[in-house]
Amino acid sequence: MRRRNTENTGYGFLETRQDRSFPKSLRVRKTREIDLIFEKGARFSCKGMRMHILLKEGQESRVAFIAVRAFSGAVARNRAKRLAREAWRHIRNSIKPGYDIVFVLYPGFETFAEYYSAMQYLLRKADLLL
Repeated sequence: MRRRNTENTGYGFLETRQDRSFPKSLRVRKTREIDLIFEKGARFSCKGMRMHILLKEGQESRVAFIAVRAFSGAVARNRAKRLAREAWRHIRNSIKPGYDIVFVLYPGFETFAEYYSAMQYLLRKADLLL
């Protein structure tokens, strides 16, 4: 977890901001890794989203997003994944390290806030939040 210090010139003190980037090293990208998470991992679900987790010791948590074909088209699937990735970028600094996570997205959510709250709920249910 990188932290960037930026100087707040108005008050003369340093403010710490969390890095919210999402590099490829923090993504589960291989099909066989995703299949392993589905096969051996624990599953948690709520309306509109399902989460599979698998413990991988000693590394930063990685994630993948899968949108099912039940969406009305490719544009809707891509938008769902984009909103979920944005929610993950805001949450990822507050979860325990060492897990591979796959989020399966279903139709029903329209806004960033809905994805964010569902993701927080599932992570809390799996006891992954710090």
